[in-house]
Amino acid sequence: MSTAAEHPTVTAYLREFDAASGSLTATRREELREEIASHLREAIPPLSSQADATAVIAAFGSPAEIVGQEGTLDQSASSVAPADESRRGLRIALGAIVIAAAAISAVFFLWPGNPANTGAGSGTTQPDAAPSSVVNEVPEGPARVAEGTAYFEYLAAIETMPEPLPSGAAYPTGVPEGLDLGATDDGIQQSGAGATVAHFTWLCAWEAEYLTAADDEDAERQVAAEAMLTQWPSYGFVSDPDGGWAANVLEPLSFGDTAGLQKDFPQTCAQAGILNVTAP
Repeated sequence: MSTAAEHPTVTAYLREFDAASGSLTATRREELREEIASHLREAIPPLSSQADATAVIAAFGSPAEIVGQEGTLDQSASSVAPADESRRGLRIALGAIVIAAAAISAVFFLWPGNPANTGAGSGTTQPDAAPSSVVNEVPEGPARVAEGTAYFEYLAAIETMPEPLPSGAAYPTGVPEGLDLGATDDGIQQSGAGATVAHFTWLCAWEAEYLTAADDEDAERQVAAEAMLTQWPSYGFVSDPDGGWAANVLEPLSFGDTAGLQKDFPQTCAQAGILNVTAP
């Protein structure tokens, strides 16, 4: 059961789990729910931003995937201790989400945001001249690398994006340092961080395009950007069962209200490792 001091995303996730877990025994369903709830509440504190919460859920996987893993483990585990194997699989998944949450916070939000406090060799990148979009090959933010698992996940996700970036924007040439965390105690390496960077890079670019077009009073670009933003929820890159992003960010745009988008913009870009952005 959810508590008052629980992030809304956790509450929504547990509600979705309740609907998806009907195939499990009552005992296992209750046990699994408590394990998931405990770890999600730890990884997503009540005061977490929506951007943080959605990134953690994206790395964790959907309730349907967790329930499906239970079924796979039940079939493959030995007859001596199937429940132990099932719990071990969940511990691996839950351990990975905590690691992913820590990595995203460390890489994106603990990076020193004031360029004046960083000198040569500080491990940060700054563009030499102002590009036409905050999403460019060398955006402001952590140093980027073009190697490792996260980098190739990033490239694969870019290749499969349904729509391109807006004109004048470009995917950064690498991923922020530190996304490859190495192996966990169970020997399983966290995956998905590179894809998350690619997905939020796309969203950051189109949010920037909309806000810039609105500021320039360019109706054609504004309509095109809104059409792209409208597609974001359908991609399913992040878990948002209650439609909070659409309600708070997307729907107000139809009335010319950009307040929600302006608030979401820097948080979205931070998930892509693009920092210090401001709405026009």
